[in-house]
Amino acid sequence: MDGFEKWVTSEIRRFVLEDEDNRMTGVDNSPFFDEPLVGFASGGDPIFMEFKEIIGDFHRTPQEVMASYCENIGRNAPGANEIGVISFVLPISEATRKENASMKDGPSERWSHTRLFGEMFNKRLQRHLASMLEERGNLAVAPELDEHFTTVDDERVGKASTWSQRHVAFACGLGTFGLSDGLITSRGKAHRLGSVVVEMPLKSPKRQKDIHAACIYYLNRGCKVCAKRCPVGAISEDGHNKVKCSEFVFGQADMIRERYGIEIYGCGLCQTGVPCEHIDPVREGETDQ
Repeated sequence: MDGFEKWVTSEIRRFVLEDEDNRMTGVDNSPFFDEPLVGFASGGDPIFMEFKEIIGDFHRTPQEVMASYCENIGRNAPGANEIGVISFVLPISEATRKENASMKDGPSERWSHTRLFGEMFNKRLQRHLASMLEERGNLAVAPELDEHFTTVDDERVGKASTWSQRHVAFACGLGTFGLSDGLITSRGKAHRLGSVVVEMPLKSPKRQKDIHAACIYYLNRGCKVCAKRCPVGAISEDGHNKVKCSEFVFGQADMIRERYGIEIYGCGLCQTGVPCEHIDPVREGETDQ
């Protein structure tokens, strides 16, 4: 890891551990997130063009993100190999994971607060990182917060976004995909994700060739606990049914309002109470499920 990557990693970790907004003030003032994971990739990595085939042509490359940002601020855009991508994983706290693992019909209070206020902190961190990078003289933009970011209903892949944080994190070597489509990292799949595109040539990691390397089901056709946890059967051996999932997740808004008094939707049942909740179970040898 070179000096720039060390500085970025240190700054993200410092912010997560020290910033007061990483606190569940509406419950018990404990942290939303534990120490983060950070990864990097080259803006010219061919995988970002591959995402246009895998996800859809609407999915933006780092170069497209940077080009539109530079157009807005009246600057010449750097080339694809002159930019890099920074991705981070915010592991959800143990207390929140345990509480949500006990739920069967919808998200717990702590999970719901994390989904709303924890995600606000995530976006604050992305803004902070982009600002810090620009103070150092590096053009930087958080794609999820850019005016061009949106979600689409695609006929082929269903609901998707113009910048998939999960796929970007995969590109940065931070994890692989599970049966539920969740990204299983070395700290599991109960997390939130963020990223920034920066004017800095960065190297891509050596990624897993098997995109399901951390999923027990794809290893030995065992487990499927995430499927059992899903209250609407949106996860099966065929994968993840986005329509069923979305209908249930967005349908939880009324319950969350009535039980917890906040305005948000969510679920997270397939991310908790499962072998890959907070570890990579294949790497850790926890595969007898």
